[in-house]
Amino acid sequence: MKRLFIIRHGKTQWNLEKRLQGAGADSPLLTDDLTGYEQLARYLNQYQFAKVYASPIERAMDTAKLVTLRLSQPIDGIQAVDGLAELSFGQWEGQTRESLIASDRELFGKLSRRENDPRLAAIGVEDFDAARQRYADALRTIAEELGEDENALIFSHGGISQLGIKAATGNEHLLGLKNLSTSILGVQDDGMYLDVYNQTAYLDAVDLNEGNVSIL
Repeated sequence: MKRLFIIRHGKTQWNLEKRLQGAGADSPLLTDDLTGYEQLARYLNQYQFAKVYASPIERAMDTAKLVTLRLSQPIDGIQAVDGLAELSFGQWEGQTRESLIASDRELFGKLSRRENDPRLAAIGVEDFDAARQRYADALRTIAEELGEDENALIFSHGGISQLGIKAATGNEHLLGLKNLSTSILGVQDDGMYLDVYNQTAYLDAVDLNEGNVSIL
């Protein structure tokens, strides 16, 4: 069976500050302590990967580089895939969760529930239906590039991966993803199936309060 291993990028400064961080803004990874990257690599070394893909956004691509450098198997490059990029939060990029809730809790609730609204569109927030479809399409394209029983390693983002995995598998009961978590999708002729979601057991330190900043 083909399998897709989807990794959320490592923690950034804006994750720490609880600022919205989408496709239109970026914040550097916190790399003073690389223990989590090493632990993730040790977990992934149980598997062989035919190909590695990443969102073109720097925090995801940098995570891919940090992890693949620590794998015991040779990796033949990282392919950037636009469809794996995070949701765009438009004019709300870089603003704190607390300030947005204080200024317009009702509209932030729409964002949190991933409900399209003309007011969100007016400030440049990406259409959620289109976003989940472009991510699911990217996963299907990646799966088509794999041979039978091959695995792909994919580095992406919390918000779009949650939405896109829902779309790809039909499972709408998925919560947020933690930094450096792994989710595994099995690919069969009749579709994609969720095997593992938000796996972090290989990490010694997990912030139980960590979550998607754009979710209430």
